[in-house]
Amino acid sequence: MLTFFAFAVSANTSSLALESIDAHKKVISPEEFFWIESQAKFAARIDTGAKSTSIHAIDIQVEDAAETMEDNVGKQVNFTIVNEKGEKWAMSRRISSVSQVRNSQGVEYRYNVPLRLGWNKINKTVDVNLRDRSKMKYKLLIGRDWMKREVVIDLEQ
Repeated sequence: MLTFFAFAVSANTSSLALESIDAHKKVISPEEFFWIESQAKFAARIDTGAKSTSIHAIDIQVEDAAETMEDNVGKQVNFTIVNEKGEKWAMSRRISSVSQVRNSQGVEYRYNVPLRLGWNKINKTVDVNLRDRSKMKYKLLIGRDWMKREVVIDLEQ
């Protein structure tokens, strides 16, 4: 197995940090462009603090909706994803789960649906939570679920 070494200089000291990186991992910067289902291009923020991936979705409508979100798991949901340019794509998927997400606003519950996300020849289907991210700069937030075992983040880029 080939191993690469990345060197980083600490801002506070003159010492060098040596980090081993597996050859099969790709280096990703904190901001990248991703393809959703090979059709929708989104500017994305890579967030190691986020467990799961989140996308800006509007007009979320569950077919034959039940009273609680948990009772809608397995049902079809129709929604529209919107990128930072305002471009829209209508989609329909089965709800795979409901996740509880803690953020600065408190605790909220979101539907998760499987979506295929592609970057630099890495294409993965992951459960993405649907959320209104209209007030956020990045309409796509890439979490650790997409990153695992495939990429390392270069904070210098």
